[in-house]
Amino acid sequence: MGVIKWLDENIEEFIMTVCLVAMVLIMGVQVAMRYIFNASLVWSEELTRYFFIWSGFLSVSYCIKRRISIKIDQVFNMLPHRVQQVIQFFIKIVMLAVFLYFFRYSIEVVKATIANGQKSPAMGLPIYFVQMSTIVGFFLASVRIIQNIYHGIIHIKE
Repeated sequence: MGVIKWLDENIEEFIMTVCLVAMVLIMGVQVAMRYIFNASLVWSEELTRYFFIWSGFLSVSYCIKRRISIKIDQVFNMLPHRVQQVIQFFIKIVMLAVFLYFFRYSIEVVKATIANGQKSPAMGLPIYFVQMSTIVGFFLASVRIIQNIYHGIIHIKE
C-alpha cells in the first residue's frame, strides 16, 4: 500500500525530474562535444525534445493535482462560496470530459503510428514512444480530475 500511496503523491514529480535531469545532462554533453571536441551529437536535440514533450504532458496532471493553473480570480472570488463550489464542480466535469476525449483519440493516434512503423529521424526510435506521452498525460490528468471531484464532494459533505 505504501508504494501505491507514493506513486499517487509523487509519480509526476519523479518522472518530470528524471526528464529535466536527462535534458540538462544531454544538452551539457552536447555543448561540451560541440565547443570542446568540435564534434556534434546527432541525437541529442531529438532526445531532449522528446523528454520535454513527456514533461509537458505530465505537467498537466501535476498542475491539476496541486490545483495550480493560470486563471483570473477577481470576479470568481466575489461570488458566494456555494456558487464558487458549483462553478468549480462544473469546470472539473468539463475538464474531465475533454481529457477523456483526448485520451480516447490519443490511443487511436498511437495505434496508427504503431501500425505504420514510423521512426524518429536521428535516433530511429519508434515515434509511438513519444506519442505515448499523450496517453499517459491525459490518463493521469483524468485520474487527478476524478480525485479532485471526489475530494470536493467529501469537503462539501463535511
